[in-house]
Amino acid sequence: RFTEEEIRQAWQEAVGPDAARHSVPVSFKKASVFVNVDRSSWLYELTTKKKEILTKLEEKLKGKKFKDIRFRIGDITKKEQGT
Repeated sequence: RFTEEEIRQAWQEAVGPDAARHSVPVSFKKASVFVNVDRSSWLYELTTKKKEILTKLEEKLKGKKFKDIRFRIGDITKKEQGT
């Protein structure tokens, strides 16, 4: 099990500082990462890099395997349950 801080740090390293300012992982369910993105342009950008991001996340969070990342437009300042 990883702490919220470890997950956020891994996300920042996987997507880079620009994308990390516009997105935040909010939950993990059934090997999927759910990520809120603040606008559609970032949703598109991150979706095109999904496989690359999954690989980097797995490298950063050793021992954790992810099947998918689901992006949605949403609040990136509040935390949701399940992180």
